[in-house]
Amino acid sequence: MNKINVIIYGCGVMGRKIAQALLTKKSFKIIGAVDIHPDLVGKDLGGLLKPARRLGIIITKDAAGLLTKPRLQAVIHTTTSGLKGVFTQVVECLKAGKNVVSTCEELSYPWKRHPRLAGEIDRLAKRHKATVTGTGINPGFLMDTLPLVLTGPCLEVRSITVRRMMNSARRRIPFQKKVGTGMTPKEFRKKIDDTEITGHVGLLESINMIASGLGWTYDKAIELPPEPVIAKKPTRSGLGTVKPGQVIGLISRAYARRNGKDIISLEFCAHAGIREEYDEILIDGIPPIHERIQGGVHGDIGTVAMTINTIPKAVESLPGLKVMRELPPVVATL
Repeated sequence: MNKINVIIYGCGVMGRKIAQALLTKKSFKIIGAVDIHPDLVGKDLGGLLKPARRLGIIITKDAAGLLTKPRLQAVIHTTTSGLKGVFTQVVECLKAGKNVVSTCEELSYPWKRHPRLAGEIDRLAKRHKATVTGTGINPGFLMDTLPLVLTGPCLEVRSITVRRMMNSARRRIPFQKKVGTGMTPKEFRKKIDDTEITGHVGLLESINMIASGLGWTYDKAIELPPEPVIAKKPTRSGLGTVKPGQVIGLISRAYARRNGKDIISLEFCAHAGIREEYDEILIDGIPPIHERIQGGVHGDIGTVAMTINTIPKAVESLPGLKVMRELPPVVATL
């Protein structure tokens, strides 16, 4: 079996989880790792994994040097959520002629929010014969690609509603901080206003991927400010026990409306008080479809899997900026 040679660009929590999973796969070989954090540069990537081991892959801050490796086929990019923050990193990879699979949420469908940057990435990717794809469990699958696939048996679709119910206490610590766990409501509002925390990122990207996939237009698409969920009793979290009156997570909502009616509605609930976890898709159409994944898909495991399983499809794809609905169906990889 010919392995796909990859590097990890960003060795934070998600980059490490992806690296850990890749080591169990027959289809891939990690040949390098990049990060700029001084606590990580110069360390063996294997020393950050569990159990720690020596891989002989030394984390470097010299991305340009690493990108010259002749047999490198794909960059697994896991740095930050905003496209403006990762644009130069993606461009650097493309100019080296390397395919990029990224967990950057805004890269999952950047054509509406960042049309100029998306156009530039697409142009460079085609010039250098590479692909760029933003993916993950959400955005990337549960709230956009999967709903689109489920419309396949429908003769007509009037509206789509997607809801995720996730117990954030079971997620990684950075995520629990991202949803405001342990803050006072006042602190939560201030950090949202100051964009120190963002809540969930990618709802509008999911709306636009669904709309473009169905050929829909809408009058307006709105993402509402995240709403804090307040503890009514002591609630356990990865950050300790949250007292009553403090924040245990959030609810994020977005919708697209046409002629006064919501045609796409997305709701993302992530807090430590959720008892029943599930992912749910309701399609009002002919026929109507109601799909529920009982227990939900674990966000971290799902993101790791979607990122890894997208790599072969992205490598085989024609050059350009690709959104998930433009790739062949992503399946589990050996």
